[in-house]
Amino acid sequence: MGLKQFATILFLGALSQASTADALHGRFTDIPDSVWALMQGKSWHKELPCPPRETLAYLTVPFRDFAGKNQLGELIVTKSQAKNVVAIFDKIYDSNEFRIEKMKLVDVYNGDDDASTADNNTSAFNCRYVAKTKLLSSHARGTAIDINPVQNPYVVFKSGKPVKPDPYDEKNERKASIVGLIVEGGVVDKAFAAQKWAWGGYWKSKKDFQHFSADGK
Repeated sequence: MGLKQFATILFLGALSQASTADALHGRFTDIPDSVWALMQGKSWHKELPCPPRETLAYLTVPFRDFAGKNQLGELIVTKSQAKNVVAIFDKIYDSNEFRIEKMKLVDVYNGDDDASTADNNTSAFNCRYVAKTKLLSSHARGTAIDINPVQNPYVVFKSGKPVKPDPYDEKNERKASIVGLIVEGGVVDKAFAAQKWAWGGYWKSKKDFQHFSADGK
C-alpha cells in the first residue's frame, strides 16, 4: 500500500468517525420544505394564529430508546429556544441515564395529540387549542415538550386523589427504576432546569409529569 493510499484511508476513517460523532449530537435548521408540507393541516393550521414558519426550527436530537439503542428524534420548537433544546437533549443523551421510547413529529399522527400520547411519543410543536378552550397551548408557540406520556401522565386531583387512576400518577408509584419515568432531581429534570424550562411535575393542583415548558405553562 502506498503512502498516498494509506493517507486517504486515514482521512476517510477520520471523516467517518466525525460524521458518527455529529450524528449523536443535536442540531437545528430552518424547517425543510418537505417537513413544512407535512405540517399543513396537522400541526400547523392557516385558520389559527400559528407562529410563522420563519420563527420555528426543525431539530434532530439523539436519544436512547427503551432497548438502549441510539436513535435520532425529530422535534419542532420556536427558533429562539432551539439552541437550548439541543443542549437539553444532548445532556440527557450523554448522561446515558434515561430512555425515551420514540420521538416523532406529531404530524405522523395527523396532529392528533391523543394518538401521539397513546403511542408514548415524545413531541413538541403542535398548533392547537388547550382542551375545551380557545386558548393556544404552549405547544402551539413551540415552547413546550412532552416526554414519554405513558410513564409520565397528566393528572388531575380531587380531594388529594387522582380523578382518573393511572399506574404512574401517585408519588409512591413514581420510581426511578421504571424505564422512561421522570423523577424530581433526575437527569431530565436537571437538564431542563439548566435551560430555565419548568416541569409540570412541580405543579400543585394538578401534575403534568410529561410536560416541560419555557414559559412555565
